[in-house]
Parts: sequence; C-alpha cells; structure tokens
Amino acid sequence: MSTITGLLPLSPKALYAYWPFFATSVGNGYFFVITTTLVTLFLIGVCLLVKYTPNFLNDLKTKTNNEMPSIGLMLWIALILALPVFFDAGPLLFVLWWFLVLWGYLNIFEKRIAFVFISIIFMSSWLAHIGAGFLTYAETHVNREIFTIDQSIAPAKDIIAVANWARNNPADAEPLNIQAVTEIRKGNQDAAIALLSKGLDLEPNNSRYYNHLGISLAGAGRNSEAIKAFQNAATLDPNNIIYHYNLSRLYQATFNLYEAERSIQKASIINAEMVRGLLDQEAKTKNKDKTYILENVPPMKQLARQMKPSEDLNRAADALWHFAFGIFERNRAIYVSVAMILIIFFMGHIPEEKFTKRCHRCGNLYYSGTTSGSGYPMCLQCHWIETKPKSKMNTILASKAEEIKSFRTMNTSHTWKLEFILPGLGSFIANRPLKAVVRLTLFCSSLILIVTGCRFIYSFVPTGVDFTGYARAAGVLMAGFLYWRAYKSPPVKYGV
Repeated sequence: MSTITGLLPLSPKALYAYWPFFATSVGNGYFFVITTTLVTLFLIGVCLLVKYTPNFLNDLKTKTNNEMPSIGLMLWIALILALPVFFDAGPLLFVLWWFLVLWGYLNIFEKRIAFVFISIIFMSSWLAHIGAGFLTYAETHVNREIFTIDQSIAPAKDIIAVANWARNNPADAEPLNIQAVTEIRKGNQDAAIALLSKGLDLEPNNSRYYNHLGISLAGAGRNSEAIKAFQNAATLDPNNIIYHYNLSRLYQATFNLYEAERSIQKASIINAEMVRGLLDQEAKTKNKDKTYILENVPPMKQLARQMKPSEDLNRAADALWHFAFGIFERNRAIYVSVAMILIIFFMGHIPEEKFTKRCHRCGNLYYSGTTSGSGYPMCLQCHWIETKPKSKMNTILASKAEEIKSFRTMNTSHTWKLEFILPGLGSFIANRPLKAVVRLTLFCSSLILIVTGCRFIYSFVPTGVDFTGYARAAGVLMAGFLYWRAYKSPPVKYGV
C-alpha cells in the first residue's frame, strides 16, 4: 500500500496553509498590532504631559502663594511624574500613573482614551499569554516535532520526543495520531491501528483520526472495517473530499466499481479540480489501486495546541507582561484595572474648580468656567461671547474677540511646529484628539515597520520568503505621508 502525504507547499497561496509560515505570519502581525498600540499609548501619555504640565505648575504656584521658585516646583513635578521609576515599573505603568496625576485636567475625549487603556490592562494577562504562545510555538507541546513528522522531514530525535511526550501525557491525542502516521508509512498497520484506537477514545469526533484508521485497516486487509472508518470520517466532515476519495480507492481495490464511482462523484461535486489533481497524482504512482491520502495536521489545530498553558509559555507570558508593566504579577492585571477604575471614580468627585483649565478659544488659564458644545474647556468670558447676540457686540466684546484671534494666530504656529516634532502632539495641544490619535498611531506603525521590518519572530523552517525590505519601505512611505499631511493640514488653521 502506498500513501500520498502533504508535500511542503511552494506557491505563495499554499504557504498560508503551511504551519510554520502561517504561525509566523500571524504572530508577527499580532506583535505588530500590540506593539503599535502600546507605543501609541506611551506617546499619548507624553503628549498629555507636554499639554498639562504647565497647568500642574500653575496649580502648585497658586497653592504655595507663589512663594517657591519655579525651578523648585518644576523639580517637584518631575519627581511626582517619575515616581514609578523607584518601583521598577514598566513604561505602561508610567502612562497609567500620568493619567491618574493629570486626571483632573483631561477633557472628556482624553479620559475616554484612559478608559481604553485600562480595558487593555484588564485583558493584558490574556494578551501576554497569546504573545507568549507565538514566541514559544516551536517548543511547547512538541509542536515542532509533530510538524516535522507530519511533513516527513523529521530526524530520529523528533520521533523519539513525540513518543516520550505521548507516554508522559496520555490524555493528548495528537501525538498518538502522528505516531500512527509514522507506523503507516513504515507499514506497521497493527501498531497504527492500536494508536489510532487510543486517539479516538480521547477524541471520538475527530474525522482525521478516522481517515487514518481507515488507511491502516485497509493496509491490514480489514476492508469492511476500513470502509466503516472512512464512512465515519465522511459523516463527521461531509465536505472533505479526501474521505470520499479514499473511500472510492478502497471500493476500487475491492472491485466494487459502482460504489467507487459514486464516491468519486461526491468528491467531484465538492471540488472537481482537486479530484482531477489527485487522480493525476495517483496515475504517477506504481501501485495505483491502493493509494490513500494521509491528512496533515491543520494549521489552526497547531495554533490551538501552541496556546495551551505550559511552563515555558507561562514564563514567556510573565516576561512580556513584566517588560510592559513591571511591579505587579501578570495574574493581578484584572485587580490593577479594577483598582484604577475605583480611583478614577473617587477622583471624579473632586470639584473641577480645583484644577487649572486652559480655555481652548482664548488660551487663558481659569478655575471657574464651562465646556464648549464639543466638550472642550472654555472660560466664562468666551462662553458669554458665544451666547451673546452679535447685535449687542460692544467694545469689551470686540477686545475679547481680538484676544481670541491673537491666541488663534499664536496657537496655529505653535501647534504646527509641534506637529513636525511628533505627529499628533500639536493636534493634542489644539484639542484635536481624533486627529492626534490617528497620526500618533500611524507614526508608531511606521516607526515599528522601519525598525523591525515587522519581523518579531522567525519560522523554524526556512521558507525563502523575506518581506522585511518591503515592510521598511512601507514604513518610510507612511512616515513621509504623515509629515506631508502635517504640512498640508496643520492642527489649527488661520481663520478657523
């Protein structure tokens, strides 16, 4: 009996079904998104420091009746903002601390960003677990060994490793299946039948195991049992042409040509082109009447296995979480996020008049004021002008309007320069939070593409696919586009 197994795919389309390439691609994409998100949040924290540190300084001067020198107060602010450094905190814990210190100064949109950040902390243990799964995908749960055996490229040590794993983990069915595949290729059908029977006891609804059981039973000459095994596989997964095809080959080998033709027709209804390819491949084999197809382990099955908790995975997840946050253990992430929500809830009861605000229309600092229709801080004078009928405009109002115009002119130049220093910084200063977040995200994306080439982890089997140059070129283009947009569309425009 001869078998057809999945060869290493060569076409770009087939590579996505090739587990090391698939896992590496998904893993790199995952780390790109997570890294972009975390760096963006950190830079948002930096932007808020630039925006609200002057307000913080003004409050300290007010509380001390201007009796302390400005340099001393600035040092106190630096000490307060840098406090987490004394506790071995990660960069994201600095951001969380800055959100808490500056909470009374933030507008409604910036507070929403803080809540998004806290929700990420709430899920951070799970996110770190997934990242660790991608980092350790070649080491945990003998995933690498299962793949190499599945693709017929395994050295002897991989076969021994899977056998040892199966002995030490009797509730894991996949190693039993891959051992059976090895025995089928060697012609040891009785050993394969015993292994697959154990695997089906653990996973009785696994169609792939039934298919391999049918192949081993057919090789042992137990044709009636093999037919039943193939039928069970086709019942569990009726849209898989492999089962109908294998069943047709068995019927043909037993000279039941009518049933063989029916099975081929069922397979052709599902995918006629693939059936033709299989028949052509069979025609090239020597033993044409007994050719069956062994199934490879699906990529999603491999991904599911690599995400199962293990000692190596937990250690990697803890390291990832500690690198980002520090201080706390990963399993306390939920409690940290809940504690932050409670702290913010109590801080929300502190009167707004306790914090300096900067009017977004005239730029003056104030304690008693209101918010505009867009949710931005506004002093009472500007609010009065906004609600005053233009027909009643007098000299005082005209003077205030001139002050607003002067601030707009100054703010346009100031924010435009800041936007070139860091795309998004000027937009935050100008109270354009949506534009700021979009530009910061794109800037972080381009920066990560340029620095890493979007390659965080490597496939343990070389594929010959190298996309880092294209990724870096895309990052350069994205950065150039951002600065071009900063030039063409500044945060604040003259006359607006």
